[in-house]
Amino acid sequence: MVHRNRSVVVEPHRTIMNASLIVLALVGIVPLILPTTSALRYTVHNTKVPLYEAWTQCITKGGYLASPATAKQNLEIWNEVKKTGTSDGWWLSGTDNGMEGSWIWLSRNVPIGIINGYTNWASTEPNNHGGTEHCMRMEYTSGKWYDLSCDLSLYYVCEYYSL
Repeated sequence: MVHRNRSVVVEPHRTIMNASLIVLALVGIVPLILPTTSALRYTVHNTKVPLYEAWTQCITKGGYLASPATAKQNLEIWNEVKKTGTSDGWWLSGTDNGMEGSWIWLSRNVPIGIINGYTNWASTEPNNHGGTEHCMRMEYTSGKWYDLSCDLSLYYVCEYYSL
C-alpha cells in the first residue's frame, strides 16, 4: 500500500466551524440523529448572507440550516423556495469544507447520502470550479444542488423539528 502525503490548508473559518460543531453537539444543540420527515418544517429567509452566517441565523431562530436527506424533504424545501418567486439560489447545509469531495450535512454532521444514498446534484456538480466551491445551494428553477463559494451571499432555508 502506498501512502502519499497530502498538503493540508488550514483555513480559520473551517477550524472555528469545526470547533463550534463539537461544542454544539456536546451541549445538544446540533442533532446527531436524522429526524423523521413528518417531524420537520421549513422556513425560507429572504436575506442574503454567506453560508456560515445563514447557519448561525438558523440556530439563532431555533432551527438548523436545511439538510434534505430524502427526495421528499428536498421537494418540500423546493416548494417553499418556489413560493418566494425569487430566481436566486438558496443555501442548504451541505459542505465539503472539511475534506474536498467528502460532502456532509453541516447541520447534522453526517455524510450526504448516508441514510439512503439520496443526493440531488445537478449533472455536472459538484465541480469545485476554481477550487473555491465548498458549500451547497439549491437552484430555484430545478431544486437541484450546486456547489458554490461559501463566501457568496444567498437566501437560505432553515429546518425546524416539531415535537
